[in-house]
Amino acid sequence: MENNLMITILDEDIKYAERIFLPKGTSFDTERVTVIKCMESKDIQACPGSGKTTTLLAKLAILAQKMPLEGNKGICVLTHTNVAINEIKDKLGSKGKVLFEYPNFFGTIQSFVDKFLSIPEYIELFGTKPYIIDDEVYNEIIYKKYLCLNYGTKLWVDKRSNPVKFIQSIRFSFSNPEDLVNIGNLKDKTKVTYKNLYGLKYDMLKTGVLCYDDAYALASWYIHNYEELLTKLFSERFAFVFIDEMQDTGNYQNELLDLIFDDSKMIIQKYGDLNQSIYYEGAANEEDYWNVNESCLCINGSKRFSNKIASCVKHFCLIPQEIIGNNSVKDIPPIVIIYDENSIENVIPLFSKIIVEKGLQTEKNVFKAVGWVAQIKDGKRTIPSYFPSYQKKQKDIPNHETLRDYIKKVSDERISIKGVNYYRKSIVEALIKILRECNIKNENSRYFTVNSFFNYLKEKDNHLYEQFNLLLAKWCLDIHNGIDIRDELQNFIETDFIRIFNIRNIDRLKPFIENEPTIETEEYCESKPNIYEDNSGLEIEIATVHSVKGETHSATLYLETYYNKYYDVQRTLNYLQKERCSPNSLESTSLKMCFVGMTRPTHLLCVAVHQDGVKDKIDYLQRNGWEIRYIEEGVQQR
Repeated sequence: MENNLMITILDEDIKYAERIFLPKGTSFDTERVTVIKCMESKDIQACPGSGKTTTLLAKLAILAQKMPLEGNKGICVLTHTNVAINEIKDKLGSKGKVLFEYPNFFGTIQSFVDKFLSIPEYIELFGTKPYIIDDEVYNEIIYKKYLCLNYGTKLWVDKRSNPVKFIQSIRFSFSNPEDLVNIGNLKDKTKVTYKNLYGLKYDMLKTGVLCYDDAYALASWYIHNYEELLTKLFSERFAFVFIDEMQDTGNYQNELLDLIFDDSKMIIQKYGDLNQSIYYEGAANEEDYWNVNESCLCINGSKRFSNKIASCVKHFCLIPQEIIGNNSVKDIPPIVIIYDENSIENVIPLFSKIIVEKGLQTEKNVFKAVGWVAQIKDGKRTIPSYFPSYQKKQKDIPNHETLRDYIKKVSDERISIKGVNYYRKSIVEALIKILRECNIKNENSRYFTVNSFFNYLKEKDNHLYEQFNLLLAKWCLDIHNGIDIRDELQNFIETDFIRIFNIRNIDRLKPFIENEPTIETEEYCESKPNIYEDNSGLEIEIATVHSVKGETHSATLYLETYYNKYYDVQRTLNYLQKERCSPNSLESTSLKMCFVGMTRPTHLLCVAVHQDGVKDKIDYLQRNGWEIRYIEEGVQQR
């Protein structure tokens, strides 16, 4: 759609945005100004560190100044995380408030789909909202239902190589609510086994416990029934649709958005980088979910890293892309660290020494060692091979195996991130988990949420409700001060709690209440299990590539790991050394993983590779700008 809204972004508008988003004395360059001023549907392909999100936020800040738009239309901004949402709130303050008010929508794709599509369809089917949309809770509850399956059906499921994973992965077809997918060769709907599995899945849906795929299935059914009306309504409400991090959008998400957003009636702009699409593995051809055409706008200049890093990492682009480094960043040649089985644990210490050697060891600088695969694999090199004490981080949503896991003290840093209500929510979640374990539901036959839990407690016994809130405040303070509250909480559970919720079989709760925590308490306290610290106090965090996507580091070490019968860096180098041809699926995914991991640093990039995978590639690497370092112990130098 061309700009029919009579909106023009002027140079003075650009200067307004520069004052908000850029350091004093700096300005947007031609590439970014072109994107900000663009008033037609376009794809924007942006390299790592390009300031893509900042460019989008600048455009939004300018549009906010021009509201209300013609016809009182709004702006729809879809992201994958709340980072962009929080950033514009921080940068614009009250000036950006209008972007979060009707008729605008600013949120994640998931929240948009839930609000406008999934929940309305669920209400139409069942007359109420779903209880929860969460994979972890869904998997927990469907596992319990699987244990109670009809004998013959359970026997059939148990023949699968992983029965639990099988039952948890069954989904509704997006095109037909009467069809199931991910059920192997069981296609005959008249079979008792199919009927029982469908009944199990439908019962989960009816109780309001949904996985994320269920939400998209509901959304798909809703669009099927009301596509023309929805398209009309959204076209009347929104003048602009902006989608950030488009490469992380799956084809099922993209298909839904394409159905309800008519680019002939609104301006749709998609921002992203196809070379960083690491969440959807598959063929090298990305046309399945985002087809960036030749008319797209490109932001090739990276504000993040040096020219030497840019010239090395551009070879890892799956989709050919010119990447221009930042001339103001000191040029340090990227380094390949070569090790063998005996010296693998010396890789990170050597990285630490190189950081000091290059003069980067300041307190404000961030150093990380990242790898693709974090699971321990016998005889194969993964992240724990380099750093044996590596531990996977806990998810933010608590769903622990023991009561003690819920009431552990966490670091002050974690509290500053999660908020002062962290302990309060964790204690209540423990009690709600007990109710789920006992299959106790509210008066609407739904599992309890935090809100319905407190409402029920207040209605049944207001005195206990007030007493419990006082206890919560005390317990939160006690945990923060390192005092063990388990005995007090256990006493509350075994007296008032089981009485008010009519729990009769307390014995079934004993393993949850009495068992020791599944993870040592120290992980949540001041110890840092995924931090390497050298003698000088220099710290390097060890993490997965997925967890650092979007981050910027001063120095990054990419750790070669084993994935699907081969090592990622070795697989990638084998492909790069060949005559350029279409990469297969694994080469494609490895290229993108390496590209994301290797484009995090501003100054220093190192890559750790086993000598067996690089011994015939030294000349190739040196010709392409890499410096070679050997770990002295045991590694055969040329």
